[in-house]
Amino acid sequence: MLKLDVGTLALAAAIASLASALIIAAYGGPRHQDQRWGAFALSALLYGAGVLLIIFREMVPPGLAVIGGNLLVVLSATAAHAGATMLVGGRRPRFLYEATILAYLAGESYFFYVVNDINIRIAVVSLVRVPVFVHAALILFRHRRSECNAGLTLLTVILGLWALLLVPRSIGALMVEGPIREFVSLVGIQAFYFAAAGLGNVVIAVALIQIDLGRLAKVLGSAVTLKDEALETQIAHQVAIQASLRQSEADLLSILDNMTDIFYRTDEDGRVLMISHSVEPLLGYRVDQIIGNDAGDYHWDEDNRARLIQAMEERGGSVSDYEFQMRHRDGHSVWVSTSSRFYVDGAHQRRGIEGIVRVIDERKHTEQTIRESQSLIQAMLDASSDAIMLFKPDGLLLAVNGVMAERFGRNAGELTGLCLWDMFPADIARARQEAVARVVETGQAIHYLDRRGELYLDNSIYPVVGAEGRYDKVAVYSRDITAEKLAEIRIATYLEELERSNSELEQFAYVASHDLREPLRMISSYLALIERRYTGVLDKDGLEFLQYAREGATRMDHLVLDLLDFSRIQRRGEPIIAMLAPEALRQALRHLAPAIAEAGAEVLFPEEGEAPRIMGDPDQMTRLFQNLVGNAIKYRSADRPVRVNVSWSRQGAEWEFHISDNGIGIEPQYFERIFGIFQRLHTRDKYEGTGIGLAICRKIVERHSGRIWLESVPGQGTVFSFALPAA
Repeated sequence: MLKLDVGTLALAAAIASLASALIIAAYGGPRHQDQRWGAFALSALLYGAGVLLIIFREMVPPGLAVIGGNLLVVLSATAAHAGATMLVGGRRPRFLYEATILAYLAGESYFFYVVNDINIRIAVVSLVRVPVFVHAALILFRHRRSECNAGLTLLTVILGLWALLLVPRSIGALMVEGPIREFVSLVGIQAFYFAAAGLGNVVIAVALIQIDLGRLAKVLGSAVTLKDEALETQIAHQVAIQASLRQSEADLLSILDNMTDIFYRTDEDGRVLMISHSVEPLLGYRVDQIIGNDAGDYHWDEDNRARLIQAMEERGGSVSDYEFQMRHRDGHSVWVSTSSRFYVDGAHQRRGIEGIVRVIDERKHTEQTIRESQSLIQAMLDASSDAIMLFKPDGLLLAVNGVMAERFGRNAGELTGLCLWDMFPADIARARQEAVARVVETGQAIHYLDRRGELYLDNSIYPVVGAEGRYDKVAVYSRDITAEKLAEIRIATYLEELERSNSELEQFAYVASHDLREPLRMISSYLALIERRYTGVLDKDGLEFLQYAREGATRMDHLVLDLLDFSRIQRRGEPIIAMLAPEALRQALRHLAPAIAEAGAEVLFPEEGEAPRIMGDPDQMTRLFQNLVGNAIKYRSADRPVRVNVSWSRQGAEWEFHISDNGIGIEPQYFERIFGIFQRLHTRDKYEGTGIGLAICRKIVERHSGRIWLESVPGQGTVFSFALPAA
């Protein structure tokens, strides 16, 4: 059996580890300056230092030598794991490192305070490193799928073998009889472990160098490949550029030959150097007729080109949409628009002019039409007596007529483009904005009366639909109705005075009629007394005169009674209520029964169907029917039987009534006169009455907010009609 000195093997392993740390740091530091090489160098350094600390335990306290040395050995495993993780670009698992260190410290605490067994301590120190090396080897093994590198394979094998060797070493330490305190000698697996451990860090250094060389070769190969590819790409790009330039040149020529606008270029003297074929359909010239000629020859005005150059100089060397007139080949002028610029050579010296010319005859015609339309619209607006304006919801004025402009004390041209809201006080402007916003939001027009001091304005705000189908403008029509309002006020005043006057006249008529009857009764009484006392004394003429006086007094009394009755229609009428008109008609016919029987008259009215329900004074409605039917019987024709027909019909909110007869009729010139008070068309000896009946009828109808009229044919008959509100 092979027996080796423990101290010699351990010292050799420690020196080899320290040498490996120096090699790794010296090679990797200057080349890479990163943590990967530093972690592997630290791992080798910690392992060598830990082993030396254990070997020279007699030079330091034994507890510090054993515990500290073993801790450095454990830390060397975590440093190697960190280096492997960073080597493949992974994240370092701090929990693994912390768990490894805590496991070691827990074990050492147990051995220090509970059981001081060196054999078991060696086994524990070996076992806590096994998961670290195994995990590092697995990380490197998985990374080999994406990077094929011999150094990575060697490093994976070394870390895996190290983990495998730690397991039998732990078992071997447990199988030694008695404590290993003096480290005199080790046999079998223990000796092999120390021999392998000394070489482990050396092999790691070799593997790292091999990894670096492999990666460097790969980078150099990739760089060469990329360089070749870049060169090939550049060559292909140059070829494509040349082809593109040739194609662009061909496309440009094709565009110039087919464009609808005219492209041109002149030299500094104004001679045409280049012009597109589109000049032929637009101006009538062939290209060969223009090349080499002075461009000014084709301008309508000989000063046009000079003005164009001046405009370009004033605007920094170019113009856009500059309008002027050119000469067509057949002699007429053509409106064109140009976008031109001065072009320069490499020394920035002006060499000529180039640009695009577009025929805009149609546009100019459209602009002229628009101007004429605007002028016509403005003339129509100004012709209105109303004040009119059109504006945006934000207040931007688009159109204003002269009437509206006059209210602001300015002319219409000055107002267009201004903000309407700036012309009102803040509170009024805010109210107007709210009204306009409501109109635009709802799409409903607003009509309101605006009073400004003594000025009355009838305003209407209408929404206007724009091109996109939404309300984006507002039209305002404002009419000055001050004169109308003042007239209404005057009329109201006149009506009030008229009502007061009518009331006074009615009062006067009533009082006068009432008071006049007393002397009339006295006259009639004394005349009757004279007749009884002096009948035998008076001759025939005296008795006839006395009879005339009595008849006059009686007629005067009837007139006063009728006047009193007329005045009472408005003052003494009953309340107007909902009633059935046929009931009033039947009551009137009962009052007229003797006259109807005497004349042998036939009075007809509907007995079936809807009975008209009206708003009326029952007594006055009876009086109305009685007067009209009575007149039809009174003014009957002698050569035919009397026939009176009463009818009615519903017309909206009114009922219309018609009383037709077959009597003597009325001449048209008397239609209005007969409704006057005390107006008669016949003498008293032919037809009795005072001539106030129809005046009373009109008064009754007017009191009921109705209307009365007639139609008549002389010799054939008359139709009296009246309309009253339906109940």
